[in-house]
Amino acid sequence: MKYANDYSGYGNKVLYQMCNDQPLHNDIDIIVSKLWIIGRSYAASIERKAGKDFKIENAAEIIKKSNIDGYIASVKNIDRLDSSNIALSLNAHKEFTSILKRITGIEKRSLASKYLHFHMPKAFFIYDSIANKKIREKIRNKKSRFTITKNYDDEYEGFSLRCLYYRELFEKELGQLATPRRIDMELLGYGKF
Repeated sequence: MKYANDYSGYGNKVLYQMCNDQPLHNDIDIIVSKLWIIGRSYAASIERKAGKDFKIENAAEIIKKSNIDGYIASVKNIDRLDSSNIALSLNAHKEFTSILKRITGIEKRSLASKYLHFHMPKAFFIYDSIANKKIREKIRNKKSRFTITKNYDDEYEGFSLRCLYYRELFEKELGQLATPRRIDMELLGYGKF
């Protein structure tokens, strides 16, 4: 089976290209720019609720000193998320969420998922409260319980497991494979189908 079209507009194409062209976190200006552009584009800005003393440059410095590139590299061989590799994705998300919490005092799971997704599009489902609500609605009558390991961010782990389950159903209907972006398009009702 081939992958379904997941083109979601020129704006997203630019974000993917930005992270592809500048994947590393060794330059403060680039880190600030990626945080700012991805966060603002997706209503998940790092400065939101972070306090009056927050400075994005300080956040970039902490990210630069972190092992984010190692976490991203850990998922580089994921061509398709499944039960055999989801732990790598969940761990990278947990670690980046922890970094963001250390910076802002707030769990920024939505920003973490979006930021990581643009760096490794096949390895991260795109989380936000709307997508989480929609996926719950879509599978409510099919399966309601998923085993959460408590090793990762529980909310994102549950969301990712629901996405894996839903993807199987959706692909049967679609007749094609669905990327994490295509799942997001379906959940939020946008893009060309």
